[in-house]
Amino acid sequence: GGGGGGEEGGSRRQTQLLASRVDGCSCPVGYVLTDFDMTGSLSLGAGKYCAPCPFNSYVSEAKPNQCTPCPDVNMRRNPTSGLCECQGNTVEDSELLADTAEDKPFVGIHVCINAQVATDLGSAALPAQFAVQTMYDVIDVDGAITDSVQIDRSAPFMHHFLASATRCRQRRHWSSCQALANLCTLTLYEAASPACKVLSDLERPITVKDVHSFKGWVSGFPWLLYEDSTREVLEASSISREVALQGENSLLNMTLTVYRLDGTYVGMQDVSTQLLLCKGDDRHLSRYRRIGTDVTIACTIDLQKLVNEYEEPLFYELWVNDPVEQDGSPKAPGPAMYPVPVIIGNYRDGNEQPNKILYDKPSLELGIGTEGSAAITKVVMHRRFFIWDNISGRKVLDKESRPKAATYRVGASANGAKGLSTLQVVRWAKKVELRVKLRKNDPDTPWDESIRIFPPYLFIEYEQQIVSTIPVDSPPIGDAREGLRFPKIEFHSAYLMDLTNYWYISMILFIVLVVLVVIGFGVKVSVRSQSTSLSPPTGLISDLLGTVADYFFWFLFVMTGYWFFFFKLQVDVNVLLPLENPHHDFLTVVIACIVCKILQVMVLVYRQCNVDIFFIDWEKERSTDEKPAGSGSDKDRAINSNVSVWRTILIANEWGEMQGSRHTDIDFTLMFLLLFLAGLDFQYLATPQPDSSDLSANKFSIALRFFVISMWYFTVILIQLAYKAFAYRFMKDPLDLFVDLCQLANISTFVLDEQFHGYYIHGRAVHPHADVNMHTMQANLQAESDGNLPWRGLTQTSREDLGGASNQVFEMYIPDSVRDEYDTLFGKVSQGSASRGGGGKARGAA
Repeated sequence: GGGGGGEEGGSRRQTQLLASRVDGCSCPVGYVLTDFDMTGSLSLGAGKYCAPCPFNSYVSEAKPNQCTPCPDVNMRRNPTSGLCECQGNTVEDSELLADTAEDKPFVGIHVCINAQVATDLGSAALPAQFAVQTMYDVIDVDGAITDSVQIDRSAPFMHHFLASATRCRQRRHWSSCQALANLCTLTLYEAASPACKVLSDLERPITVKDVHSFKGWVSGFPWLLYEDSTREVLEASSISREVALQGENSLLNMTLTVYRLDGTYVGMQDVSTQLLLCKGDDRHLSRYRRIGTDVTIACTIDLQKLVNEYEEPLFYELWVNDPVEQDGSPKAPGPAMYPVPVIIGNYRDGNEQPNKILYDKPSLELGIGTEGSAAITKVVMHRRFFIWDNISGRKVLDKESRPKAATYRVGASANGAKGLSTLQVVRWAKKVELRVKLRKNDPDTPWDESIRIFPPYLFIEYEQQIVSTIPVDSPPIGDAREGLRFPKIEFHSAYLMDLTNYWYISMILFIVLVVLVVIGFGVKVSVRSQSTSLSPPTGLISDLLGTVADYFFWFLFVMTGYWFFFFKLQVDVNVLLPLENPHHDFLTVVIACIVCKILQVMVLVYRQCNVDIFFIDWEKERSTDEKPAGSGSDKDRAINSNVSVWRTILIANEWGEMQGSRHTDIDFTLMFLLLFLAGLDFQYLATPQPDSSDLSANKFSIALRFFVISMWYFTVILIQLAYKAFAYRFMKDPLDLFVDLCQLANISTFVLDEQFHGYYIHGRAVHPHADVNMHTMQANLQAESDGNLPWRGLTQTSREDLGGASNQVFEMYIPDSVRDEYDTLFGKVSQGSASRGGGGKARGAA
């Protein structure tokens, strides 16, 4: 009987399926069209059948040929409407969010929530409260900054907040609590936002707190905020792993825990390029993980791709791997990680921005110096972050704004289906910086603390822009709109150490340097005081400026040389570069050095323009039959002299050419300096990576660059000086050649570079006449070579007796009387020249 009844019931159901067909293509509510009968056999001749859907599924318009499960396990299909409805004391979140029945499909994630718990949320459950996303300092038209932009009915909040808040509150639903934490992160941890406030209220009564001794980490809830002081967190000595420049400890291994917007746990990922929006070779982009290597990566991103092609953002928590104990033994099985705090530059505490100082002053070291110590007491640290945000600025359109062609499907993401929402503001990480600091060695511990690190921290500064201001076309390079479409972003890693002792020693050395400058200048003043007067003061000014510039330069060379040799050539981690690049002390000394040297050159040019040069022609006038030598007045002899002036012009011309003679050649120097630096890539010895063999491109350390350029410059200079020293050993020095030329021309050179100081080249020939033909000059030189003429020079002393000293070139100091006599005679000559030439005063040669 039971079997017969079953067969009869089956026959009735078969009759109902056949009777429910209308025109062979539609079924009643709760049924779907199928080509198979109740036995599962393919219907070949009877047409299509209508199969009933399970009670917890429904038939959607998008997929009329299959049963779609209800979004929530507590939902059942309404036999009349065919839609899924919540049962018991639960209510669908979209029922509470929708203003009208037409809005219901466009809000919420369509899950069942406890009606009483939702009511207990109070005003926080109102979309006007929780669905408002406010962004500050937003880029507007033409790059102008708008103080704030408010997005009502923000898509991720309209979709996820109510369901996540009630589920997390009711039963600590893990993914719902994580989703609530993600929404709080999207507000950049604004304390007044409902997402952050609800999560904080839920954590407050929990008694199991301070997980792993971290204040703010509540058991069973996402950890978002550090409640320990920033100094306690950043100066904790809890990380046991060692660091090195080679081997397995040469990489900073870190891990990310990853969540989707809806709170789904994606898993753990080894850190490589997730922190960067820049694209390229992963090996290059992940170099920042190498201990001691400061990396700067800058690029631009396409905002149109960020808006239209990027997926929903992922949410991260950063950890540094710490697999060993202090004594080097491995920790318990399983992942051993230490949390890395995150400092959000845009974080606001009311009207204050306590973290902004790290963006405004990127070289500020927290806890170091007066300003750093003040900043570390104000900085607020968090845990979770994102790299881009193309969802929280998306507004869910209301009924009036929604296009008629808008479509919707259950389970759509927070981005919303096409036509249901519009993205108004997009946000991205403009600057990301990872800082890692070495600890000081502690003599009270049995292990070396100097090869361990303090907890690293990540600094992120976000930028946001109104989507309508992003150019649709691609602006050319240099166009004013280029930055609106392709903004610049930057990633930086910095490995630090406490350099307090170094700067203390540097200050002592600088004081010693100042003392040496005073001593050096005093020596020059003492030498200069050998003359009868120290006026005019231009010489003293030049000496002072030159002494300061030279001593400062060598001080910089020695200090930067310390950084180069002890940083680039180290085997173990002992020395790390300063964070500030260039350091303000270094920059101050460089500027002082450059300014003093420029002023010295200006003073030298002024002094050289006022040097008195007097050429004395010793050539005697020749006697003729009509006019004996020496007869007539001085004026007649000057006018009618038969002594040629071309020898004097020749010497003056050679003197002028000799002013440009140098022991080194500037073209040769710059060419080979360029060869070494750019051609052989030795310029990359100045990059902040502790390996002299690593010549990969990176941002330069200014201090190292100063030393590298100076080192190669001196190398090229020394090569030339060595060559000139060798060449001068077998060929005459240009100065010696000029002295010989003066001797042959029978002309002495009298130079006064200061009022009572100068130089004298005695060029009086030992021959009767110098203005002779070639045959006579050759005969004179032969007679001198045979020793038939007196010795050259002022004192008529042989070379053997001179012992290498010069008998033709002298440094001289003249008394006041000589100077006065010289000025009187020069004044008469100048006045005579002016009266004959129609005016003007000549000075410099006679």
